[in-house]
Amino acid sequence: MMRNLNKWLLIAIIVILASGILLTIWSIQQQENRLRADLITKTHIIQGSFSNEQVKALTGTDADLLSRDYRILKAQMIHVQSADPLIRFIYLMGQQPDGTVFFFIDSEPEESGDYSPPGQVYPEASSIMLNVFSFGEETTEGPVTDRWGTWMSGLVPIRDPSTGKVIAVLGTDIDARDWSTQVIIASMPAVIAMLLLLLLLLIFFYVQQRNVRERGILTASETAIKESERRLTDIINFLPDATLVIDTGGKVISWNKAIEEMTGVGATEMLGKGDYEYSIPFYGKRRPILIDLIFESEDTISRQYSGIIHKTGALLIAETNVPNLKGRRVVLWGKASPLYDVTGKIIGAIETIRDITDRKLVEFALQKSEEQFRTVFEKGPLGMVISDEKFRFVKTNPMFCSMVGYTQEELLQKTFIDITHPDQIGEDISQVQQLSAGKISEYTTEKPYIKKNGDTFWASVIVSVIRDPEGKFLYYLALISDITERRHEEQEREYHASVVKQYAEDLRQTNDKLNLLNNITRHDILNQLTVILGYLEMMKAKFPDPSIQEYIDQEIHAAQNIQTQILFTKDYQDIGAQSPRWFNLRKIIVSNAKTLSLSTVNLDVHFDDLEIYADPLLEKVFYTLIENSLRHGKTVTAIGLSWRLQKEDLVVIYQDNGAGIPAEYKEAILQRKFFKHTGFGLYLSQTILGMTGMTIRENGEPGKGARFEILVPKGAFRFTFL
Repeated sequence: MMRNLNKWLLIAIIVILASGILLTIWSIQQQENRLRADLITKTHIIQGSFSNEQVKALTGTDADLLSRDYRILKAQMIHVQSADPLIRFIYLMGQQPDGTVFFFIDSEPEESGDYSPPGQVYPEASSIMLNVFSFGEETTEGPVTDRWGTWMSGLVPIRDPSTGKVIAVLGTDIDARDWSTQVIIASMPAVIAMLLLLLLLLIFFYVQQRNVRERGILTASETAIKESERRLTDIINFLPDATLVIDTGGKVISWNKAIEEMTGVGATEMLGKGDYEYSIPFYGKRRPILIDLIFESEDTISRQYSGIIHKTGALLIAETNVPNLKGRRVVLWGKASPLYDVTGKIIGAIETIRDITDRKLVEFALQKSEEQFRTVFEKGPLGMVISDEKFRFVKTNPMFCSMVGYTQEELLQKTFIDITHPDQIGEDISQVQQLSAGKISEYTTEKPYIKKNGDTFWASVIVSVIRDPEGKFLYYLALISDITERRHEEQEREYHASVVKQYAEDLRQTNDKLNLLNNITRHDILNQLTVILGYLEMMKAKFPDPSIQEYIDQEIHAAQNIQTQILFTKDYQDIGAQSPRWFNLRKIIVSNAKTLSLSTVNLDVHFDDLEIYADPLLEKVFYTLIENSLRHGKTVTAIGLSWRLQKEDLVVIYQDNGAGIPAEYKEAILQRKFFKHTGFGLYLSQTILGMTGMTIRENGEPGKGARFEILVPKGAFRFTFL
């Protein structure tokens, strides 16, 4: 019979161990999934604080630093990070066509050593983050330990509402130093249940074995009891929770390894001690603890114990703050119950103790997070609404109430459909149903809504879904901005744009007529000048008298001047005839240089990717500068072009090493005057540049070369490599 009992005992232990292991694994997985889902939810909440349009407005370049959308998103990230102590880093990442990941924005202040400016490449991007860009599925990564600590990252894709394409990835990094601890704590109930079952199983089989032995001799029975007690002591000794056992006299008869580690007091120092000796490691003095209060009244318990106590029969469960356990303040959970012998007589008491400080800190952090979200909800600058699956208002903030003119109590009796413009209801219902079904991640729209007084206002709305850790739908969360004023401005701009367009068309037609007249007149005048010059040349050959030759030369010179001025009117007329556009400055300079003789001159252009917004006649500016250097520079062997920033403007520098320009002619060369046969070239250049707000000046040193500086205002230059 003993052999059969042992067989069933082994089978039962195997079953319990297998079940306990499976339950432990399941508990760990559930806790892991819950924590990851919480992180994704937190990231979604952060995502909901800004619109996809703001993200689409970012370029990932230094230009974002001057962007209003960038500053708003940056401020929101910093605010969220400062509001949530668990969040260590928030960032918005983009991906270039070659797969390179870069920063749009992060939550670090610009003075921080960890700040990443727009466009900074992030070479450490993991395959998980790359998959979010490729497949658009939100996920978590970690825990990962690096030079900044241990982190868990929540990654949520941000899509273009019109194309569905992933345009950015929002990441939230939280401190994950206690991640494993939380997961392990979640598995403890399963482990304890397994051990308790094993304990009960052993006790049960022990009782069965004792009944068998009782039919034997008394000595064998006593030996079996002692062996069982030894085994029970071993089980208690190796329980994962700190455990102590006292007899009816209050003396310690068991002090397991876990309580040794918790208190720093060994079993040899504590076994056999009474008079509340076991309370000293916890409170620093002798006093009753939970194990001593099992049979006391509730009034006595409340006077002698400061923790929160639940009493069920003789079983006591409590939580209490211990001010100095091995030098630190902790929160302990304890459970105490009496011990009985087989006859039902009380032979002592047992208490298990567990350090739940970390769990309490997590609960406190979650509570603070909820309070902070509540503050954002109630005092945020946006209208915020929570509604159920039938679009009924569940909660609204004061800003939204102000927008629609209803009180919150009035809104709780209504639905979103009640305030939606009738023309928009069908589309809203269709899109929101797709949202709840998980077919789209969020619903963004701009449309009119109806106030309580019947007036209509325009609003920008972003709707997302709040789900439980298992992904089940809970509520809709809507963020609403009043854009009525912006819509009115857009309509007014559209009207003015149409008026300006009509004026521009009228002006173009008038300009075309004037240009036709100018071209005909210019052509006729040039033909007559050609005739005059021809006759003057014939007169010069026919009348060799030096005095007459002198008059003829002056007449020829005057006619040539008239011809030059007429040709100047052709170039001047072309200025502004076409709309300005972007030009690659290097290409224009190199192209013009090829038409000139530069065999003995070294042309050095110190920029590759600089573009200038200018009149299409921009090429004449640099042709004139190079041609003047070659014609008047005398000793020119090198021409260089470079650039520098001057506050928010750009200065393009043209310099040669020739004879330079005498001081008395520096201003005249840019006016409608002549200097050594330069004609109107530099005056035209100044006019061409002025079409887009640029200016030119000469500040070279006579005898050391000519030096021109072209000032390009902010917005009229860009670098294509950014």
